[in-house]
Amino acid sequence: MKVAIIGASGWLGGTLSREALARGHEVTAVGRDRTKLADLGATGVATADVTDPPSLERAIAGHDAVLSAVTDRTTADRSIIPTTARTLLECLPRAGVRRLLVVGGGGSLEIEPGVREVDRPDFPDAYRAEAEAQAEALAILRGAESDVEWSYLSPPPRQFIDGEGRGGYRVQAGDRAVLDANGESRITSGDFAAAMIDELENPRFVGQRFTAGY
Repeated sequence: MKVAIIGASGWLGGTLSREALARGHEVTAVGRDRTKLADLGATGVATADVTDPPSLERAIAGHDAVLSAVTDRTTADRSIIPTTARTLLECLPRAGVRRLLVVGGGGSLEIEPGVREVDRPDFPDAYRAEAEAQAEALAILRGAESDVEWSYLSPPPRQFIDGEGRGGYRVQAGDRAVLDANGESRITSGDFAAAMIDELENPRFVGQRFTAGY
């Protein structure tokens, strides 16, 4: 399968790229700075900016799927994140691509019905804007009248561990985190990437948010 990964130069985007490549997929690493994409070992490299739709359309045309791992450290309200969701919904049909997989946030997962992790009084202020921006991106996807076949994968809200995959993870649809026998939700970045590429290869959650954990 030929997949364009937007934000491939980032920590998680790079992990996703390596997982897809290890499974034999053709990966086009997409980002604003071509020099940061050179060492990923991707099949191809394309320069594009999510705030410049024509550049994005050129970069993703001819692919079977687009995987978005876009973050935002340039705006106080992290507005690039919801902007990316809107832009992708507009650009994919024009580029002839139907499948979209989005790396989402865990802060908007519910800890009880109607109460999100980000609503907790002790939720870290440093991550609040990003959590709210990711929640807005999900709302944009859910509210879109589009032929784009999207899936949005959220990591655990607290224990997202930088580490290799070990297997044994579980996935489920909806707004609640996957919990282990102790009521905890956690996963490594390697297994998170594996769960995303699983969905690329065998779609189970089209038009849905899903989560992964042990």
